Amino acid sequence: MAGIGLTAAIEELRQELYRAQALGVDQQFTFGIEEAELELQLELRESGKGDGKLSFGVATVGAGAELSTVRTHRLTLKLSVRDRARSGSSPEISDTETGSWDED
Repeated sequence: MAGIGLTAAIEELRQELYRAQALGVDQQFTFGIEEAELELQLELRESGKGDGKLSFGVATVGAGAELSTVRTHRLTLKLSVRDRARSGSSPEISDTETGSWDED
């Protein structure tokens, strides 16, 4: 299994954030990153098994091996939302009317 090192993972995250920042330049709502949490988990498992069987005077021997690698990556971003139309303050999303979206 091909892997990615910590340095490459951080650099890829940095490049993704640059792209997101560039795409949001002319948008009304902006997002600031208050906190980023990156969890990397690596699990290596190795097991082997062998068995033998004797039948009718002929020996049958079986053997097997298993090697597996599991990598898990999880990224959590805590974002703050700002509304450029309101001088960068937090957006206010509200509805003063009651009723259903389905009503005309």
